[in-house]
Amino acid sequence: MKVLALNGSQNPRGVTWHAINLVGEELARENIGLDIIHIGAKAVAGCVDCRKCRTNGHHCIHNDIVNDIIDKLPEYDGLILGCPVHYMGIPGTFKACLDRLLYATEHLEGWGPKPATAIAVCRRAGAINTAQQLGNYLNCSNLITVNSQYWNIVFGWKPEEFLSQDTEGVQTMQVLGRNMAWLLKVMEAGREKFPAPVYDKRVRANFCR
Repeated sequence: MKVLALNGSQNPRGVTWHAINLVGEELARENIGLDIIHIGAKAVAGCVDCRKCRTNGHHCIHNDIVNDIIDKLPEYDGLILGCPVHYMGIPGTFKACLDRLLYATEHLEGWGPKPATAIAVCRRAGAINTAQQLGNYLNCSNLITVNSQYWNIVFGWKPEEFLSQDTEGVQTMQVLGRNMAWLLKVMEAGREKFPAPVYDKRVRANFCR
């Protein structure tokens, strides 16, 4: 089994990476792999509502990292979204990536139900706002959200601050990793006896014309 983590930080080895990696260490103890894709420093175009993804196999007209993620998703059994706080919210490039990822795939249609979680990193404030925003992507995608002993947030401007001072955040990430590993194993063990639900095509009720 493998989990995919999307790192929305501008820094490929910053606090977000270290928080994700703590989860990955717990997954590794249960022989579950983790791959991290760094998105934060890449230029990512926003959705232009052209709707070409509805006719070209759930791929975006912007042929960039979003399409790469779409192609890789079938290889993975779980998902982690992680990013720092930028002005009380998700960094712009990461939001553009997630918007297009979900829109192009029609909310990850056909991929779930699988375990997923979101991690927010802040220097001082805004982590709850960002965690809620990240959670919105998970809550509409037939994913099973994995929680920890506290909100999935950590504090620190630099990795050494987080790892040495935010002892509660470190432990929260470790517990998060154990919970995700447990859920992955439970789902794997029960897959034959309890197959995944079969979903009908999504019904859309549009009240804005």
